[in-house]
Amino acid sequence: MKKIFALLFGALFVFPLSSSVFAQSDRWIINRDGDSVEMRKQYDYDPANRYRGNIDNSGDIRLRNYDGDRLKGNIDSDGYGKLHDDYGNTYRVRPR
Repeated sequence: MKKIFALLFGALFVFPLSSSVFAQSDRWIINRDGDSVEMRKQYDYDPANRYRGNIDNSGDIRLRNYDGDRLKGNIDSDGYGKLHDDYGNTYRVRPR
């Protein structure tokens, strides 16, 4: 009986910690310099894995990487928004 409680406690304790670790690995960073925008994963410094593009005054944004993959969407003046890629994936944007 003690082994079952120990296993349940271990599973309940380890799972939330491991899920938060994996959630941190997909964090994206957006750098803005005037009208040009660059988006990359937080710890990925390879220039081939970055999205680059422009943002309009209305907040419409279009980004493209070296492989030809595209992201498009809208970011409001507060820094919140959503971007969509060609495969149907959605990326939420929020300020830090």
